[in-house]
Amino acid sequence: MFLTLLLALAIIASVASADDSIPLWPIPSSVSIGVGNSVTLNSDFQFTLGANFNNDLASAAIDRYSALIGKSSSTSGSLHSCQLNVDSTTIPEIIGADETYTVSVSTEGSCEIQATNLWGLLRGLETFSQLLVRDTDANTVLLRNTPVSVKDTPRYGHRGVLIDTSRHYLSVDQIKRVIDSLPTNKFNVLHWHVVDAESFPLDTPSEPTMVRGAYTPRMIYSMDTLSQMKDYAFSRGVEIILEIDIPGHAAAWADGKREIMADCFVKYSYNINDFALNPALEETYSTIDNILGDVTNALSSTRIHLGGDEVVYGCWKNDTSVVNFYNKQGYTSYDQLLSYFVGRVDDIVLNKHKQSYVMHWEEVFSAGYKPANPSRTLFQVWTDSSMISALTAAGYNLIASPSNYWYLNIATNTWSSMYDYDPTMNIPTAQQSLIYGGETALWGEYVDDNNIEQSLYPRASSVGERLWSSKTQATTSSAALNRMLIQRCRLVNRGIRSAPVQPDGYCDEVYV
Repeated sequence: MFLTLLLALAIIASVASADDSIPLWPIPSSVSIGVGNSVTLNSDFQFTLGANFNNDLASAAIDRYSALIGKSSSTSGSLHSCQLNVDSTTIPEIIGADETYTVSVSTEGSCEIQATNLWGLLRGLETFSQLLVRDTDANTVLLRNTPVSVKDTPRYGHRGVLIDTSRHYLSVDQIKRVIDSLPTNKFNVLHWHVVDAESFPLDTPSEPTMVRGAYTPRMIYSMDTLSQMKDYAFSRGVEIILEIDIPGHAAAWADGKREIMADCFVKYSYNINDFALNPALEETYSTIDNILGDVTNALSSTRIHLGGDEVVYGCWKNDTSVVNFYNKQGYTSYDQLLSYFVGRVDDIVLNKHKQSYVMHWEEVFSAGYKPANPSRTLFQVWTDSSMISALTAAGYNLIASPSNYWYLNIATNTWSSMYDYDPTMNIPTAQQSLIYGGETALWGEYVDDNNIEQSLYPRASSVGERLWSSKTQATTSSAALNRMLIQRCRLVNRGIRSAPVQPDGYCDEVYV
């Protein structure tokens, strides 16, 4: 028994040691790194783009990573260049793209990144940068260990972070800083929860009164701002999915168009989250149509999130016009009224505004909504991980964001518990393909420019690896600990204000 225990501990130590030697996050599908044989970047090091791919986005990425790496002062380094090649010069949509890439570095100093397309190339550049450390005494940049062989592809096509600018306004510069941090963890989605009960910060030209719901005229986002943010994110391989939460959580709409609100202001005055739009009025739908037209055009988006969570039916029951409409339709449950509302708005989004996908929180599914376009509908799980089983059993595609594991505003969700959760847990194999991806969510009740980065990291990195890496590579948080410590050091070195991983610890290398 004692010998068996010693053997088991030796095996565990061996696995941990192998993982510890890999300074990469997320861990690739396949990686081999030699021991020793360091290779130093020469002062003339540069990335060389294949002749078949004269692309502004690729050139911009090269400029960003060249600036990140900086100039090595060595005049005797063996690594002078790294060749970048793509199989296809066509630029696909970001979400669901084939992001396969390889990185090869020899002990003699040859280097190549080969990718399926632009997005795979960006992921390969990130991985290459994570292999590098700085020798601050010699003012050089080097790979400690070679040869290097990486073959990598993502597990899920949708890997996101949710931020909330309704509860607390986030400056444009701060949102850009968040976007900058996402490729470091190979996230490819920024889910931007922009409108909720507390504020309506969008300046929509087709509905110019709605911006009255912003906190102040200084705390708004124009359509030009949305377009600029879309371009900024796209150049980094990140797609913005905007969320306008309706029909509940709608208090901020009242400042701009009180006439489309259900009348429950007195009854629910103690909680603005209970106010809802009036689903019985045609003006409600024309207003929504105008707003969605503005934002989808500004973002050139292919998908949008329409909320649908926590609709308080008592608000609707308090409004005579809603009750009369409900009775006229012959409904026997307010779930049917919610389904009616969602169906109307989905039709606007998918058919008029030509979105490829529409997203809803899980309550829309729980209300019994049957989408007319199920293949173009994504439900997002948040209340509990058990809902993943119910949705996949019903045959629907979903995004996993269970609050009991992946909500960052819940302090008991530690980096290790977030890492050790897998969305396929207890899901039959035949249903697992319906999990389209996942997101970690940072709600904004206690988050603003001053603390968002340390609220995101390092815990969000756990979800980044879980969504990118295969289960055979990303095993347990204990095996990942040393790499997580390295990743936190890397984030800090890149100017991302990450919180510590654990009480004791320091950065023994200057990671690029």
